[in-house]
Amino acid sequence: MAQCGIPRIDGLLSGTNGVSAIGPRDPDKAAIGALQDLLAGLGQPGLPGLLSPNYGTFGPATAQAVRNFCLQQSLPPQDSVDYQTLKAIVQAPAGLPIASRSYLTLVLDFPFDSLTKVMSVTAQMEGAGRFSAQNRNSDHAGLSFGLIQWAQKPGRLTEILRAFSTASSEDFTRIFGAGDAGLASALLIHTQKPKGGIDPASGQTTDPAFDLIAEPWTSRFRAAAVFMPFQEVQVRTALKDFARSLAVIRQYAPQLKSERAVGFMLDLANQFGDPGARSVYQNVQKPGMPQDELLRAIADESVERIQDAFKAGTQARRNHFLTTPFLSDGPFGS
Repeated sequence: MAQCGIPRIDGLLSGTNGVSAIGPRDPDKAAIGALQDLLAGLGQPGLPGLLSPNYGTFGPATAQAVRNFCLQQSLPPQDSVDYQTLKAIVQAPAGLPIASRSYLTLVLDFPFDSLTKVMSVTAQMEGAGRFSAQNRNSDHAGLSFGLIQWAQKPGRLTEILRAFSTASSEDFTRIFGAGDAGLASALLIHTQKPKGGIDPASGQTTDPAFDLIAEPWTSRFRAAAVFMPFQEVQVRTALKDFARSLAVIRQYAPQLKSERAVGFMLDLANQFGDPGARSVYQNVQKPGMPQDELLRAIADESVERIQDAFKAGTQARRNHFLTTPFLSDGPFGS
């Protein structure tokens, strides 16, 4: 079985002698957080996410989620997680999968390197880490979908749709065309239009047949999100996008080398685009500026450039990257 790099989780799954079950009042925050992510992906309610101060604490909600899962799977009732329970949690099909460390490694078999870590944290900012996240035109950008919110208006939604189609045209037709290859092809053509096929002022579709923020399209995007091969496509496409942005960032900000600083800039580029991130950086950067001062100035400038309705969320997003313990201050990629 694949490993996630969290010793307690890997030890339990391998059946290593002496590895205790994970339960209430357990101090192993990394292992508990991994369980919370997996159980939340299985639809268990009330569990803290990565951004919550209760993430990694085995409280009553986590104990109840374990009991609920055991009941659903006809396992012996308990509020702690042993080898058999953990194995069942990992193997159970996730209806609301989250791109967490545990899911990406143990279920999708991706290595959890620095780039994957940064992508997963950004996904938490964009849509609580869910493969199925949908923003239905709240920002006048049409539909934004998936881990890193591929948005319709800037032409990014068509990127992930093309990636799905390239990976499996048959599955793409089944899910997005309801078996009609012509309809699936027309969807791609529509999202390749200027502004992704929406009115740039309102975000409303220019073709009623492709109103992607309404049914049946919203259900089709949800179906794509629970189809594991397309989850893998989302991860590969997001990592490719981040790698491309990283190459650009290294050209204009080579002094930013820590995992935290690189992650901060990659998240900025995902929100503003590569040209926008470069513009924010160049507007505030001064020779010899300390990294902490530079990142704080970038954060403030990025908030200034956001519509008033989204300023508070953007400020919280920048602050999280500056403070989260899930990113290190060591060199990126180490």
